[in-house]
Amino acid sequence: MKYAKLFDTAFRDVTAFGGFIFYGFVLLLSLGNLGLFIRLLIGLAVMVAVVVLIRSFYFKQRPKKQSYSNFLERIDAASFPSLHTARAVFLALVFSPANAILVSVMAVLVAYSRIYLKKHDWIDVLFGGLLGWGVYWVVGLI
Repeated sequence: MKYAKLFDTAFRDVTAFGGFIFYGFVLLLSLGNLGLFIRLLIGLAVMVAVVVLIRSFYFKQRPKKQSYSNFLERIDAASFPSLHTARAVFLALVFSPANAILVSVMAVLVAYSRIYLKKHDWIDVLFGGLLGWGVYWVVGLI
């Protein structure tokens, strides 16, 4: 029981590396490099747009069901694809030349934390990772 509580806390902390607040913090830190800032901002906008579009037309309940009463809550209550995983993978790819091992491990831990915390199942995380990877390549082409 003691270890379960420790794992719960650890994975709640790890999952934050795929959250909006952490991503916003990275955006603020990148303000000194305009090219990086724009790349991160476009990547975030595309990922959010794709997830909202998918969740608007295809609703998949989270493993730990979440109630909702309006459109925004419904989007948040849907699990497919994992936006946390998409953001973590996108950031890992953007920053991988400098810190390949650290950012790759963090992306994998974020993906696993989403499953552990019953926010997503493996297919949500897989497609979230593919979304992050796809957006990385699309943004690179722009």
